[in-house]
Amino acid sequence: MLLTRLKVPEMRLAYAQRAIEHGWSRSVLNIHIETQHIEREGRAVTNFGDQLPKPQSGLARESLKDPYRLDFLGLAKEAEERAIEDALVKHITQFLIELGSGFAFISRQMHIES
Repeated sequence: MLLTRLKVPEMRLAYAQRAIEHGWSRSVLNIHIETQHIEREGRAVTNFGDQLPKPQSGLARESLKDPYRLDFLGLAKEAEERAIEDALVKHITQFLIELGSGFAFISRQMHIES
């Protein structure tokens, strides 16, 4: 798959290294190649370094490196946050029901105190 789908040797090596590092299956590797996972990673322009203290700025920057693929929700590209939350909760609820007994859905949003 790496040889046929990727023409640039550096990209082949990068995807191969990620697949080994993260234990990607062939189908997961295929999805990452299709969605250009590595090429899109960390592309967001932010001011985290200027506005947040050192530990928080690094954490905030890292959180944007993981691209979220929510196309399985069937929402438009300009979906509102509430619509995304509703669709995610619906999918999670259905998933827990399919798992059977022993799993519980406690709440849509729960405040956690440390």
